[in-house]
Amino acid sequence: MRKFSRASEPREHFSAKPSPPPDAPVTGPRLEPTKSMAGLPPAPPLARADSFQNMIRSRRTSQDEIRALLARTTQALDKIVSIRESMEDLVDFKQFEKKPQRPSRPSRVSSSIAELGEHPARSTPASSYGSTEASSLSEDTLVTDRSTNSTTNSSTSVEDDGEHDIDRDREDESNRHLLRSKSTDPDEQRERELEEAEDGDTFDEDPTTSSIASSISTVGELAPLKEARLDRLKSINISFHEGLPKEFFQALCRFLNSALEVKTRHSRFNFYKEAFTGGDAVREMLISGFAEDHQTATRYGNVLVRLGFIEHVSRTDDQLHNSKDNFYRFTKVLEYDDTSEAFASDTATRRRTSINANNYRESVLSNESTDMVEYDFATATDEVHALVTEEAMHILSKVLHKIFERKNKLLFYKGFVGCFLGAEAVNVIREMRIATSLIDAVLIGQALLDEGLIEPIATTVSTFQDKYVFYRLTKISSS
Repeated sequence: MRKFSRASEPREHFSAKPSPPPDAPVTGPRLEPTKSMAGLPPAPPLARADSFQNMIRSRRTSQDEIRALLARTTQALDKIVSIRESMEDLVDFKQFEKKPQRPSRPSRVSSSIAELGEHPARSTPASSYGSTEASSLSEDTLVTDRSTNSTTNSSTSVEDDGEHDIDRDREDESNRHLLRSKSTDPDEQRERELEEAEDGDTFDEDPTTSSIASSISTVGELAPLKEARLDRLKSINISFHEGLPKEFFQALCRFLNSALEVKTRHSRFNFYKEAFTGGDAVREMLISGFAEDHQTATRYGNVLVRLGFIEHVSRTDDQLHNSKDNFYRFTKVLEYDDTSEAFASDTATRRRTSINANNYRESVLSNESTDMVEYDFATATDEVHALVTEEAMHILSKVLHKIFERKNKLLFYKGFVGCFLGAEAVNVIREMRIATSLIDAVLIGQALLDEGLIEPIATTVSTFQDKYVFYRLTKISSS
C-alpha cells in the first residue's frame, strides 16, 4: 500500500494575479457592520437623527407651554371682565374717566386776539393761504375770499384743503372778532354777544371751564363753614411744634398707642412692663404716612417725649432713639375718652367696618346718596378745631392715601387712584384714633374738602358726607 503525504505531493504553482488599477470599481463583498453582542447596549443612533428628534420634542414642549400660558391669560381676563360686568349695573365707571382736554372756541379766539394785538405787523401761518390783508377786509370780503380760496384749493389734494380750511376759519373768526370789537354801538354789541353765545352752544363744553365754575360755586358754598371754623379758633390757644399744632401730636400718639405692640420687654435681666421700642414707633410713622423719612419721624418722636405723651423707661432720656434696644411707655398725659366700644356697638357703623366690593356697589343706592346731611360742627371739640390746620391736613391726606392704597386694591388696580367712600374715611379716622367722635371725624373730612385735598366725584355733592359717596384725593403722586 502506497502512502502519500502532502510533502510528497507536487505543489501547484499559481500564477500571480495582476493587481487592479486604482480607479477600478470594487467588486468584492461589502463589509457589514459588526453585530452587537449579547449583553451589550445597542449602538447609539446617528447624531443627525438625535438632534432632529430633540428639536421636534423641544418644539412640541414650547408649543404646549405657550398654549398653557394663553389659557391662563384668557382665564384671568375672563375673571376681570366678569368682575367689571357685575359692577357695571350699579357703578357708573364713566364718572372716573377723564374727558379729553379740548380748548373751547372762545379760548382760541382770545388767544388769537392776544397774538394779533402784540404783533400787529407779523404774519400768521394762515396768512400764507391768501389772507395777508385780513385786518383791512370786511366780513363779506372775508366770506368771499374764503369761498374763492376753498374752490381753488379743492383742485389740489383733499388733505391740503382740510388743513387750509381749518386755518382760514380760525383767522377769519379772529379777524371778525377784531372788526366787531371796534364798534361802540350798544345794539351791535348785544347782537354780537347773542351770536357768540349761539356759536358757543355748537361746541362741546370745555371740562376745564366747567370744573372752574363748579369750584367757584363750591368755594362760595363752603366759605361759611370755613369762616365759622376760623372764628372758633380765635377763642382757642394753640401751641405749635415743628410747624404743627400740639393737637396733631396728640392724635399721632393716640394712633401709635393703638398700632404699636405694647408688652413686657427685658434687657440685661431688667423687665419693663407695657413698653414698646423706639424703632417700632419710627417704622409705624413711616408705614402709615405720618412721616416721609426717618429724620422726620425721629423729630416727631422727640416732640412726643418733650410734650410728655411718651417717656423713656429710664426717665432720664428726652430723645426718641430709632433702636430696638430703647424702650418707651405711654404716659397718663395721653389719657382720653376712648369711644371704641360705642363705635363698635353702633349697628350702622358696625355694618361699615368691613367695607368691600359689595359695599362699593351700595354707594349708588338711593337710600344713601339722595339726601345730604347738614352737620352741626359747633358741637365738635376744640381739639379737632385746632387740629385742622393746613399743614396737618396735608399730612392726614397722605395718611389716608397710604391706608386706602392697601384697602382699595381693586379700585387702585383699575386706575381709580385715590378714590374712597366718605363713610370709609370716617371709619379710618376713628379707628386710627385721630378723632374720637363721629362729628370730629366728619369735621376733619370737611376740612380736607375745604383745603382742596379731596374732591367729590359726583357734581351734586358739595360737602363731606358720612355716606357711601365717592371722593378722590387730589394731592397724590401719579406713580
